[in-house]
Amino acid sequence: MDLSEPAFRCSCPSRKFPCKHALALLLLWSDGAVRPGDRPQWAAEWLDQRRERAARARRKEPAARAPDPRTAQRREQRVDDGVAELSVWLRDRIGQGLARHDDADHGAWADVARRMVDQQAPGLANTVRGLYSLRYGDDWPGRMLAELGLLALLLRAYRRRAELPEPLRATVRSRVGFTVPQEEVLRGERVRDEWYVTGSRDAEQDQITTRRVWLRGRRTGRSALVLSFAAPGRPLDASLVVGTAFDGELAFYPGAQPLRAIVAERHGPVPAVPQGTTVGGLLQEYADALTRDPWLESWPALLRDVRLATPRDVPVRPDTLHVMDPHGDTLPLHFPSVEESRRDPWRLLAVSGGAPFTLAGEWSPGGLRPLSAWHSQEGLVVL
Repeated sequence: MDLSEPAFRCSCPSRKFPCKHALALLLLWSDGAVRPGDRPQWAAEWLDQRRERAARARRKEPAARAPDPRTAQRREQRVDDGVAELSVWLRDRIGQGLARHDDADHGAWADVARRMVDQQAPGLANTVRGLYSLRYGDDWPGRMLAELGLLALLLRAYRRRAELPEPLRATVRSRVGFTVPQEEVLRGERVRDEWYVTGSRDAEQDQITTRRVWLRGRRTGRSALVLSFAAPGRPLDASLVVGTAFDGELAFYPGAQPLRAIVAERHGPVPAVPQGTTVGGLLQEYADALTRDPWLESWPALLRDVRLATPRDVPVRPDTLHVMDPHGDTLPLHFPSVEESRRDPWRLLAVSGGAPFTLAGEWSPGGLRPLSAWHSQEGLVVL
């Protein structure tokens, strides 16, 4: 078994891949039941052959063509036109007010999103699509106005990008929709640590499934987000297993608040015991991150020694459940739609049993979305 892919080889005649023997061995390894030792000769030869094939494939790859500067200039101009167009539309929208809510208005928002795609600004298109979905609940005008303000800030920052420091300029370009090649990211600075995989969540948009995997460094206390994408019918990257930890190097994408990263190199597994922070520590991390990147949608949370609680004389429901740390500070929990029944609060209640535990999730102004829990007796539970 090669854990860097992962890749498997077995002498059994199973037609399923991986076979049950490989799955059993992987489960034993994830539970810490596989002790380090010398590789048998056949395993060492197999790994050497894999490395040789990978090296030959890299040598056969054609040299990458240098990007045409005229193509980049044309895209810059199209995005500039799209930003100007969206700025005018946003000013008109605010001037007309937010009260309109009908099918025709929905079509207008969709048309604006399509125009941003045409202008090669996919980040702005996704932002516009997400804005219209906020129109629910009694307090939607306030939430909508706050998000429109962040969009106006992004547009202004992009128009004045030449005046921004380089890290913030990279963040603004990323939010608009410019991407950075992986090769360029891997050439940048790397951070080595013992990275614990705190949680994972899949989401589908435009027939593309995105997997968000959160990591936290034990020594640096740094958080990281690893993204993978898959078209319909294609598998997602499964090499980062929730609840495991590895000694490795991450290469972070440039930005004022570097968060997204690529696993550049792994040096081997390490004991998987999460080390979290308090509610106050989490909120301070989030506040510091927002000062660098005000467009953050969520922030990874890893809270230690928390208990589940509800306000006094309030029944236990998904919308009333909180976590409380040893200092008495609390955060509300947020559970997604009912179609994801495995993420309801009862599983979390059963795991904790009223005792302290470590909780990992995603924090946003809407609440803390649980992704995994670690109990000193029960071990890891993926929520």
